[in-house]
Amino acid sequence: MKCANHPSMDAVGTCVDCGKGLCVDCTHAYSIPICQSCNAVRVKGEKGDLNKRIILTFVFFALGFYFMVSTAPNFNIGTIIAGIIIGYIFAGVPWGWQFLNKITPSMFLFLSFAGWVVYFLIKTILSFAIGFIVLPIKLFGMFKDAKRLKEINQTFTN
Repeated sequence: MKCANHPSMDAVGTCVDCGKGLCVDCTHAYSIPICQSCNAVRVKGEKGDLNKRIILTFVFFALGFYFMVSTAPNFNIGTIIAGIIIGYIFAGVPWGWQFLNKITPSMFLFLSFAGWVVYFLIKTILSFAIGFIVLPIKLFGMFKDAKRLKEINQTFTN
């Protein structure tokens, strides 16, 4: 088998996604043996996931900010600051929920309807509290992922 990118070179590995032959240079181009086209597909998928996470965080922030500003009796700098704080707390809810999903035991699958309502309310309240702590970690991860994907994109264009 010959390398898909370098037909004069013998393949020493195959792409983990499509099975194309890869030479030594192509095999070591990325952290896993993957061809350039399959890696581009993976990067595109990661960019889509990153965009969804950023939009989700922004939407929850905007909901919290709007909630605070729209319910305030008068609009001033204190209202804006409170809106930013409430927006931050709301922005953490999806990340708190995600964190709780990782540690929730499967025994809750067999609850009655009333049990589900109580479970949902408790999980929502905990999501606010945990999200407040987890949000900075997730934001740092999103910025780190964006930087990494930008570097990969520059590698493709060069």
